[in-house]
Amino acid sequence: MVVVAVIGILAAVAIPSFQSYMQRSRTAEAVVFLGEIKQRQEAYRAEFGQYCNVPAWNPAAMPTGGDKIGFDATAAGWAQLGANPDGATRFQYRTLAGAPGTTPPGVAGYDGSDFWWIGQARGDLDGDGQTVTFENYSASNNIFIGDGSMNYLAQGWE
Repeated sequence: MVVVAVIGILAAVAIPSFQSYMQRSRTAEAVVFLGEIKQRQEAYRAEFGQYCNVPAWNPAAMPTGGDKIGFDATAAGWAQLGANPDGATRFQYRTLAGAPGTTPPGVAGYDGSDFWWIGQARGDLDGDGQTVTFENYSASNNIFIGDGSMNYLAQGWE
């Protein structure tokens, strides 16, 4: 009876820890692909003098519950930018870009003096209807993490 109780206690501790580990490991996809978007945006600007604007979410439907959906690398703008994840994704992606004198949405403290871009990844990793959003910017080396309304949860990932 004691053995069963000990096993039950260990399982009660181990299962939430394992689920938390799985969620954190799934976020690595967003961090890696946002890094690729950053590299491709800078290469695009070096060639064309501005950043590439790809405002539509790709894939069109949001993956939920940790499931993966195919990314359309031929979609308008993505082929031009040249950014393509390794396969199906657990997140939707987009990248917004603008010219000097325009203000990027949701970026506090930007003076609008130069071209800019924002890379975004959003997903519902556990299927509970609450999304997580990762963002990176042309003016920063950090990745910002927030909920679906971009109330920041943490910052400083690189």
